[in-house]
Amino acid sequence: MAVIAGFVLFLVIIGGLIGFALFQDYYKEHVQLPHSKAVQVDDTTFNLDYFADRLKLLLTSINVSSSSQAQVVISAAVTMLEHEELLRQRAPADLGVSVSPEEVELGISDRLGLTENDPEAFATAYKPELKKSGLSDKEYRRMEEASLLSSKVQEVFSLSVPQTMEQVRMRQILVGTEDEARSVVERLDAGEDFGALARELSLDSVTKDKGGERDWVARDELDLSYAGEVLALEVGTHSQPIPGPGGYFIFEVEEKQPDRQVTPEQQSSISSSYFTLWLSEQGTLFAVPDIQPVLEDPAKLQWVVNRAFGS
Repeated sequence: MAVIAGFVLFLVIIGGLIGFALFQDYYKEHVQLPHSKAVQVDDTTFNLDYFADRLKLLLTSINVSSSSQAQVVISAAVTMLEHEELLRQRAPADLGVSVSPEEVELGISDRLGLTENDPEAFATAYKPELKKSGLSDKEYRRMEEASLLSSKVQEVFSLSVPQTMEQVRMRQILVGTEDEARSVVERLDAGEDFGALARELSLDSVTKDKGGERDWVARDELDLSYAGEVLALEVGTHSQPIPGPGGYFIFEVEEKQPDRQVTPEQQSSISSSYFTLWLSEQGTLFAVPDIQPVLEDPAKLQWVVNRAFGS
């Protein structure tokens, strides 16, 4: 009898241990991880559950469903949340730009495709939209507020673009390494044609087939990492290798104008550059550096992938 009782007690203990382990796994998966920190911007923290919901909305908007691109899209979602918080905190203080609750309501109505101020129609359309998004009413309105702030700030910078600006008509060759770039310069110095070398060697898919031609480029459209060197080139000369986004560049200036008319396309590009620069500058004012646990913790990263991509 004692042996049987002991065996039963042993089974109870084993069952308890298994149950406790299963409970721990459940608690971590459904309670601990969802409420853990995903992104922190200054003193504002976004948890993993909210981050996953916003990531799913982003995936829908850019029509991505494959988890093979997860790392890139998750990084984009982190940047998106950082920029939204910067806009909320800094646009009113630095630019005097704000969004009222009434504007948020109208923005949501536009998002839902409603053309008239009808509270009943709004409630009918908004409820399933909230359910589909996974966000609370407060979270959804904060998202819309940030979207409207972004549009307003973009408009501010668009109005600040001059009508005319120093511009260059230029060509470029992009290669992967500095050694490759120096080889290109040697071939140019030996008399080879810039356009032919661009078609042969350039990694830039936009300009490669055009012989590296970028047409007219305004001063404030140029990347800050190489703008000064490009503008300093004499007409008909090429640069030495210049590091930049994606590798090493060699530029050739074909024409220069100190006061050329800015086109609508250039205005849009320049205002976006102003906006990006402003966001970067405002980020340096935050007391606490950006923290991105979702990108640094494999367990959090996998949880978000499983949740957002349904794997």
